[in-house]
Amino acid sequence: MAGYRLHEVLVAPARPTAQLGRIIGGVVLIVFGFIALNVLFFQIMRLFPGWSDLAPHLSDGTVPMAIWVLLLNFAPLLLSLAIVLHVLHSRSVVALLGPRRLVLFDTRRVLRRAVPLYLVIFLIPLPDALAVEWNMSLSAWLVLLPISVPLLILQVTTEEVLFRGYLQSHLAARFSSPLVWMLVPSALFAFLHYDLETFGPNALALAGVTGLFALAAADLTARAGNLGPALALHFINNVVALLVTSMDGYWDGLALFTVPYDPSNVEAVQASLPIEVLVIFCGWLVARIAIRR
Repeated sequence: MAGYRLHEVLVAPARPTAQLGRIIGGVVLIVFGFIALNVLFFQIMRLFPGWSDLAPHLSDGTVPMAIWVLLLNFAPLLLSLAIVLHVLHSRSVVALLGPRRLVLFDTRRVLRRAVPLYLVIFLIPLPDALAVEWNMSLSAWLVLLPISVPLLILQVTTEEVLFRGYLQSHLAARFSSPLVWMLVPSALFAFLHYDLETFGPNALALAGVTGLFALAAADLTARAGNLGPALALHFINNVVALLVTSMDGYWDGLALFTVPYDPSNVEAVQASLPIEVLVIFCGWLVARIAIRR
């Protein structure tokens, strides 16, 4: 596809080790490596004072420290990916991002255009059932940002280098059809966000929305030939979801605002889904315009 000609920048370096068995083996090893490192991670966490009081909040993220721990927990996954890349593919995590100058250039271009878009969307009046409320004071929120933002960058970067940098690029080196290298990583990304216990009847729809975002990120990556646009859009999306507005009583420990419902409110969550889809579409469209060469 002509629109994806720059994708070769990411795909070509992956081609020498893009055998299907090696890719599948890599995914398996990443999973088992993460499990092992994850056990070690929480063993270390348990050594810190106050862990027994913090642990119950890891399931709902209602205090800042709980979300910080959950975001830091992406470090073992990133380390597992780095080890597997080195052993199976003789590559580094940094190499998955694409050319450094292009990554920085495209990241800035997307941020400059997407941030105003999200600000405008946030200022649009919503129905009372979805209207935001203050969750903490602005001063308290600003004090948390120096820790929250770097940890959020860690989480976003880990997901992007795994799904778009590793899986998408290596699958594209093995299969020419976007139906494989776009859909497979996006479907896996959506599956890992499927949470029936928390979201009940809305779990599948929410996973579908997550899959749409993954497809948008996959498209931007293929068009740009680097992970910059996907990183920028993913970062803004997660800043809004975790640091700006969250559901009341669910992952709201770092949020400046909350909406007046939690995941158990099936109707309210359903009402928010079309808005989320529209936001993803607008973000993707603005990012595509930003990286147009």
